[in-house]
Amino acid sequence: MKIFSINHLILIFLLILFSVLIGLKIKKSKNILSYILIFLLSLEISKFLFLILTNDFKINNDLPLQLCYLYPFIGLIYLKTKKEFLLNYLGAFGIFFSFFAIIFTNPTNLYDFRILYCYIYHFFLLISGIYITKNFKTKFSFKNILIMFVQIAIAFIANSIIKNGANYIFLNTFLDPFHYTKYVDNVSAFNIKLFGISINDILIFLFTRNLLCKR
Repeated sequence: MKIFSINHLILIFLLILFSVLIGLKIKKSKNILSYILIFLLSLEISKFLFLILTNDFKINNDLPLQLCYLYPFIGLIYLKTKKEFLLNYLGAFGIFFSFFAIIFTNPTNLYDFRILYCYIYHFFLLISGIYITKNFKTKFSFKNILIMFVQIAIAFIANSIIKNGANYIFLNTFLDPFHYTKYVDNVSAFNIKLFGISINDILIFLFTRNLLCKR
């Protein structure tokens, strides 16, 4: 299946449609919220164990340090503390992260474990974000941005320590676009071409232009 082919667009449409319908259909319940967050965490733990047992775990790629995969951990903190700003984060960013992940994940190797898992995980993540936003009337706040920056800081430290192509939250793609090829060969979002120009091409152009302007 080619990216943004008819089949891919149908897959995107169906995943988003059914996750929205399910998220809107589920009635408000604190127990259900707990079940959803615990289920997302169990998916992450299952993926982690599967990769280890199949000798396919890569420390530079498979730690739960992407914004999407840290989501259930933040959810567990919310269940423990009941802080409203954490619930606001789970609503807004559950929708935001999953929506773009579903659209930009490359389906070429659809039955590859990581690709298939990505679609399944983000399908349920979108259900979570919609369910929380609808039933708990969450509002976006500045604290939500702070939570995201804390995650970015953790990912930056991890990338710096691990190296070896580590690119959690795609930070190296933006911080060092000259060397993007070794970081994003498998990150379809940065290699998608529109009118013959990829996002990486744009990043490199902006980066080199800034360097020339400073001279």
